Amino acid sequence: MEKEEPRLAEALEKEKTWELDGITVLRAAVTLPQLSGSSRRVRRFNRYYRRLANAYFVYCGQMLLPYAKAQCKAALETSAPWSHTQAEMHYRITLQTGSVLSLSIDAKEQNGPVPHLTLRRADTWDIKSMLPVPLCELFPPHTPYRRRLIRFARETAAQQAERGLAAYHENYRVLLRRCFSSRNYYLSEEGLRFFYPMYAVAPAAEGIVAFTVPYDAEKGPFAPAAPKK
Repeated sequence: MEKEEPRLAEALEKEKTWELDGITVLRAAVTLPQLSGSSRRVRRFNRYYRRLANAYFVYCGQMLLPYAKAQCKAALETSAPWSHTQAEMHYRITLQTGSVLSLSIDAKEQNGPVPHLTLRRADTWDIKSMLPVPLCELFPPHTPYRRRLIRFARETAAQQAERGLAAYHENYRVLLRRCFSSRNYYLSEEGLRFFYPMYAVAPAAEGIVAFTVPYDAEKGPFAPAAPKK
C-alpha cells in the first residue's frame, strides 16, 4: 500500500497580546505551515512548527515585552506619541515539487529593541520522509560546497558593489565567510538561494542579503528530482 503523499493544509495561525494596565503594549502574530494527514511524519512536521510558534511567543514575552512596557510608561509620563510593539512571523513557500517542500520564514519586529528588524530562517523537507534536507545532499559527495558558495558570494558581492547595485560592509569578504551558515538556505525555481542575517554583511538598508546559485546536474547544486510515476 502506497504512503499518502503529504499535502499542505490550512496554515497554523496564532495571535497573542500583552497589556499594561489595560493598554495593549505588544501584539504578536504567527502563520506557519501544517500538513494534512495523520501519519507519523505528518505529525512530526506539524509538531515542529507548533513548537516554533510557541517558542516565538516565549521570545516575545521575554525579550520584547520589557522594552514595550518601558516605552509605554515613558510615553504616558511625558504625553509623547506612542504605538504598541508589533511582532509577526510568517512563512512563504519557495518551492514545492513531488520530492521536496522548501520554505522561508521571516520574523519582523517594529518598535522593538531593534526597529524594523527582520530575522529569517528556512527549511527544506524531503517529501518522502518529511525530514530536513541537509545542504551537503545538494552536491556530489566530498564537494567543498561551503568554500564554493562563499566564493560565489564574494564574486557576486564584488560585482554588485562595483556597479553600485548594493552596499556592503568594508570587510565583507571576511564576513561572508565568518557569517555563513549551511542552515540558511532554501530552494527556488531559479536555484539554491542562501542568505545572511540582516546587518551581518551589509548595512540595514540592504535587508537580508541573499545569493542564488543556478542548478547544475553535474557539479551541483542539484535540482529536486522529479517524482517517480
